[in-house]
Amino acid sequence: MEVDAEINAVRFRWTGQPTGEEFRYGANQLLESVRSRAVAGLLVDARNVTAHQRSSIEWLVREWMPEVAAAGVEYVAVVHEDDLIARTEMEALNERFRQAETAPLFFPTDAPADAREWIAERDRSTTSLYHIGQYLSSLQLFSFS
Repeated sequence: MEVDAEINAVRFRWTGQPTGEEFRYGANQLLESVRSRAVAGLLVDARNVTAHQRSSIEWLVREWMPEVAAAGVEYVAVVHEDDLIARTEMEALNERFRQAETAPLFFPTDAPADAREWIAERDRSTTSLYHIGQYLSSLQLFSFS
């Protein structure tokens, strides 16, 4: 686990196929890292994970992802294997995130460079909006409070 300061994201890589308990432990360690570093993005390399247990996905969507959003993460990119099973699983997960009340934007891909670029684009947009807001506030045309 490391911070990629250029894109304001934590990078995390699964090194093998986790059990359900290992998945929750690793995901919670990632959550703690995100909380302590106050980043807007999360880049997860899951190419070594062949499949997720249904109960782990349910937990991820219902419990973990709202906590990640509450910690300030706005976008999550997941790099998966380039195969039908992984693509199908990530597309289903993407749909679940779209339907969730509280979840960051989600981008599944099989290309690490695409994942990083997607997060970088989101970070630039967020930073730009922040600076526009700061500039407009400095003009004292209106107040954010």
